[in-house]
Amino acid sequence: MRKNRVLAAAMAAVLAMGSLAGCGNSSAPAEATTAAPAATSAAQGGEAAQAAPTEGGAWKAGDNVYVDVPAKAGGGTDLYTRYLTQALTEVCPGVNFIVTNYDTGEVGMEHVKNAAPDGLTLGTCHGGAIIQYLCGSSEVNIKEDMKVVGILNQGGPQAIIANADAPYKNFGELADYIKANPGDVVIGCSLGGTTQILFTALVEALVGDTSLVNFVQCSSEADKLTNVASGAINVANCSIPNAQSYDADGKLTILGTLGPKAATLESMSELLGSELDAKFASTQEQNIDVTWDSNYYVLAPKDTPDEICEAINEAIMKATEVQSFIDGNKAMATFIDAVDYSGSQEALNNEWTFLDDLVTSMGLKVR
Repeated sequence: MRKNRVLAAAMAAVLAMGSLAGCGNSSAPAEATTAAPAATSAAQGGEAAQAAPTEGGAWKAGDNVYVDVPAKAGGGTDLYTRYLTQALTEVCPGVNFIVTNYDTGEVGMEHVKNAAPDGLTLGTCHGGAIIQYLCGSSEVNIKEDMKVVGILNQGGPQAIIANADAPYKNFGELADYIKANPGDVVIGCSLGGTTQILFTALVEALVGDTSLVNFVQCSSEADKLTNVASGAINVANCSIPNAQSYDADGKLTILGTLGPKAATLESMSELLGSELDAKFASTQEQNIDVTWDSNYYVLAPKDTPDEICEAINEAIMKATEVQSFIDGNKAMATFIDAVDYSGSQEALNNEWTFLDDLVTSMGLKVR
């Protein structure tokens, strides 16, 4: 269980997800959408045209701030980012925040890495970006190629889902089935990425041998839901709201949740504002010795001056107090974590160290 104890200490789930959102095949960004209307121009004589600093101090009224999401729209990273940009429109009135989704996460990460270091291009990601770099599926090192300017949250629990007619209804029954039917269970995940590590840890906790299941490439949350519902794959992960929706339609089976140590039926229900069905019981509540903890980060190009990064961080910290941001995170049973600039960098360094140890112990590290 040593690996699982390391995982519990290291990752604060998605989730998916994350949710722990994955990537598709297209390298083109999705059409940009604005989180706030553009400021009135000087020619129109609007107050925003006076270029006064905003309350957050990071930008001036009239600025366009581009926030890149290295994932498809609708997944955890995308939703958390939009909760943030919506809240930032209240913290920084007159600033236009533009969210752009990249179906290929690597392209989105490279775009932030190579952007001008002026604070006008940011990116978001979860701690899985560390795993992707260490495992060789990404060339972007978020610790060396970028600067972490803030933390969105500590992540949220992931629902572990199976086919609607699955012969197992919880983690214990899944473990029994895997042992009795080696090689039958097909798990959809991002190969060499976050969710492969997530499921590697879960399967090891369940049966002690990952060779008894098959991992196949299935990254985006939409693809996971569709493929589990159709029976193309047997098990995957997704956000709790999506799991609830598909479960209500009888399209899948909920086996439980895998998330931060703080995630229990009681704490998740409190965040959601309604009692969560017992089928969402966490790994801990099902006596499975593994948890999933991973921060969601806000990134800037590495040469962005510290004074700009600190100002952006102040705006992010204020945004985490905005009710719309709080409500959005609650809706996904996600634990908010407002951390200052230096604390955000420390959090990344700590998570990097733990994940490096974890990936190494699993034999998946290539750099």
